[in-house]
Amino acid sequence: MDGDAAGEDKSEEVVDNSQGPVEWSDEETDIFDHLGIEAIDGACRLVYPDQPNPLQYAAVQKFWLGGPDPLDYISMFCNEGDLSKNIPPHWHYVSYGFSDLHGDGRVHRPSERGEASGFGFELTFRLKREPEETTPPMWPSILLNKLANYVFQTGNVLHVGDHIPWNKALNDDTESHIQHMLIAEDPQLLDLDTQNGTLDFRQVVGVTDDEVKSAQKWKGTGVLSLLSNMKGVGPFFVTDTKRSESVFDEDPSLSVMVAEGIEKDGSNLGHVTAVCSWSESADSSIVNTSAFLERLDISDVAENTPPVLPDFNEVVYKETPVPVNLNSVHLYFDAEAAELLPMVVRTRLKKGRFFIFHNVDNLAIHLLPSTTQDGGEVFVTEKDPIKMQGTYLQIYCSTEFIDEMSKKFECLQVNEDSDKTKERVYPVEFSFSNPKVYITVSKNGIA
Repeated sequence: MDGDAAGEDKSEEVVDNSQGPVEWSDEETDIFDHLGIEAIDGACRLVYPDQPNPLQYAAVQKFWLGGPDPLDYISMFCNEGDLSKNIPPHWHYVSYGFSDLHGDGRVHRPSERGEASGFGFELTFRLKREPEETTPPMWPSILLNKLANYVFQTGNVLHVGDHIPWNKALNDDTESHIQHMLIAEDPQLLDLDTQNGTLDFRQVVGVTDDEVKSAQKWKGTGVLSLLSNMKGVGPFFVTDTKRSESVFDEDPSLSVMVAEGIEKDGSNLGHVTAVCSWSESADSSIVNTSAFLERLDISDVAENTPPVLPDFNEVVYKETPVPVNLNSVHLYFDAEAAELLPMVVRTRLKKGRFFIFHNVDNLAIHLLPSTTQDGGEVFVTEKDPIKMQGTYLQIYCSTEFIDEMSKKFECLQVNEDSDKTKERVYPVEFSFSNPKVYITVSKNGIA
């Protein structure tokens, strides 16, 4: 969506502060008295002292008044960069709304000093500025609001090193190769400790398909480190939607470095939202079958109606179910989720690290190697290797079980040399005797 289209949307407006102070409506005149907004303004002024009144993308009807966009504002700054340091000129977008801007409970639960303010962060984005541009494009602001809708609806916080498979161009340009995102630490904005709590600034970085896949197999921070040395991206992680080559196209030796990193460190990908489910045995009904209907797509979630804010005065406590021992279990995955299984075994379980598949209905399949030290609460053992706790499943993975999975899952491995014209025949089924685990892989996740 370009600037003109954004202007036609009644849910937001572009506020030009460059000519002087903005005249706010009566219902908004008090918000600048709150330290949340003032603290973010102050952090931006330290970086841009010559831009005290930046252009802003603002919701006409605020989220807390029933509007669709969770972010009250997105400020847009002009950063001249420094080509001698591989920092191209760019637009710098800063969100207002993931953290507690108001301190009165209208959006986030009030926090004390030292606690996380709201979700504990704000998002930023840096877009390469074209020579002819005099005003920043509006689509990054729309993108940040889509991410905000995802965070507000799911409660999933975006951390530095996280990857976001978007699977389409960030700016809706069908020719763009920048179709995914990584989360980095903003290189300029300082962490804040306000009376409304603490927050930091996490930057959205547009990446290619090869780059996000490497982040999945290895770690997002590792790929970000490689990108920081790439011409045009640099240490400020500037997104250029016209970039057609990945960091691995520019320097093929980096693929070897990533492969070595995977063998040494394993993968930092500890969980994934996927089309998956399980039943207590091969004959039992599937738990949460609605999860098969569609794969989680953040861009789709963001288009839904705005989430209902919780009433912090009405907290409901639910009793945690007691773990129940199971004799056997049947796991179901769609083809895309199953492609991760070889990587999960090789870079997580064999490294003594857990992995969790979960779906949009809050069902989870938690694989725990016998040597794990970072899997949270563990209630399975070698004697009782399969247990369920509501829709949460744990499976104890012995060394022998891991080795057997490694061999059997080789057929799921996808590589560049494979014959992509040869269609895989579904369903693909696996059977293990100790523990008694059955796995069915179908093209769309439907058993």
